[in-house]
Amino acid sequence: MTHLLLLFLATLGFALLCVSRARHQRDLIGCKLSERTTDFARWCGVAILALAYLLAGYRFGWAVGTLEWLGLSSIGAVLTMAMLSHRSGQNSPPR
Repeated sequence: MTHLLLLFLATLGFALLCVSRARHQRDLIGCKLSERTTDFARWCGVAILALAYLLAGYRFGWAVGTLEWLGLSSIGAVLTMAMLSHRSGQNSPPR
């Protein structure tokens, strides 16, 4: 169960970091967010990734927890990239 929570947190953290980029905002949301909202999304993404790291370290011990966090964060980043690729493919004009 902890693995699923860590994967969810990692995916959410990377998705928020993705939304904090102006070019990804256009693909995901369709409009540009304000600077304040962009900064908030960036800091929330970093905080969620740090929370996932602390949770993994507490639950599995710091040596194994770091490896769990790195592995599940990598999977979360790939899932976020796949979601972004899928969404930007939908918004591109037909050929």
